[in-house]
Amino acid sequence: MNDLLPDARHPIALPDHDLGYQYDPRVVAGLHGEIKLSQNVETYCQCGGKSPFMIFNNQAEEPAWCPCRPYRMQIRRIDRYLKNSGIPAPFRYKYLHDFREHYEDGQPIPGAYELKMRLNTLIDTVQNSESTSGSAPGANTTLKPNKGFYFWGNPGGGKTYFSYIALNELMFHFVRPGKFISLSKSFQEIRHTFDEDSVMHGQALQILENLSTVPFLVIDDFGVQRNTEWELEILYNLIDSRYANQRLTIVTTNQNIDELKELAQGRIYSRLIEMCYIIHASAPDYRERGVRRNGT
Repeated sequence: MNDLLPDARHPIALPDHDLGYQYDPRVVAGLHGEIKLSQNVETYCQCGGKSPFMIFNNQAEEPAWCPCRPYRMQIRRIDRYLKNSGIPAPFRYKYLHDFREHYEDGQPIPGAYELKMRLNTLIDTVQNSESTSGSAPGANTTLKPNKGFYFWGNPGGGKTYFSYIALNELMFHFVRPGKFISLSKSFQEIRHTFDEDSVMHGQALQILENLSTVPFLVIDDFGVQRNTEWELEILYNLIDSRYANQRLTIVTTNQNIDELKELAQGRIYSRLIEMCYIIHASAPDYRERGVRRNGT
């Protein structure tokens, strides 16, 4: 054994854009492939992938962590975050290479290329800020503030599907939890917390706290709310808290951002235009074309 090999205290020097792990899309069993070590890290692995990922250090004459361990622990966290994200199971391991820029008839999908480039830019920006801060693999550093996305457009234009991909990519690259919620279902969940017979009774504040502080949040179907005084106050408190805590937020909606100017005295609108890039998903409803598209 080479006692000079890197270990958990001396991470492996990796080339740019090598996270130490990668997604292998080959499906052996189930719905998707798997996240595994990159070839560069695999070269240094001496534990064979056996938990707890330890080896025997001849020089110190005692067990030591295998150099692969930080990256294997990252993979475990990513898998756990994906499972608990709220993203439907068939879409939990969908990434940018799954998001097509053309319809099956070869015609370009309006706006698809721009969406991919914007997400790539966001990922590169955060990666560069973390690399200059000297973050070690798996370090629990704080993300620097970055704008999310406000996707609006007609139904069937791929907004929800792209939000799945964006959330997957963020959790994959930064090893931090994310959450996908449907706004109408979230309101129902919070209402149930006031029902004394519900197992969720009394948990409203905890639910809102979790949604306010999770590093990445997708709010799907924004605009379906009934805009009652109670719903608007809940929605504003959530948006305002994420704004104050500089948490990255993605919103999908059929509403043009200008339609929100009168909502809650303009308070929600003012927050969202600062928190998000406003992007019009201009692709027509893929169902009307009679062809398979990216998603709904």
